[in-house]
Amino acid sequence: MSKSLAQRLGWVLWPSFLVACAAELAFFAVFDPADLHLFGVPIEAERMPVYTIGFFAFWIIGAVSSAVAVFLSQSPFELNRCTLEPNERPLGCPKRCTDEMARRAERA
Repeated sequence: MSKSLAQRLGWVLWPSFLVACAAELAFFAVFDPADLHLFGVPIEAERMPVYTIGFFAFWIIGAVSSAVAVFLSQSPFELNRCTLEPNERPLGCPKRCTDEMARRAERA
């Protein structure tokens, strides 16, 4: 895993974990899992599985939010960089290897 990808995963997962912890505490301080209803039907589960599902739901919501923030914070250089080597780029690419383009111009 590249350093940049590992950093971005850290930027997404750690803050979303902390937000999930805070959201879990706040939500279940107000609502009792035994009193929750899903589509009008009471949830017939023990408290611990409801806490667990709630925590992971809050973590996913926080991770999506953090991922969007990390995506939108990328610089134009990061978004527009070409991952191909100069000699592997397609014909007509302005960043293609200039030596090869000069040779092709001489042949024509």
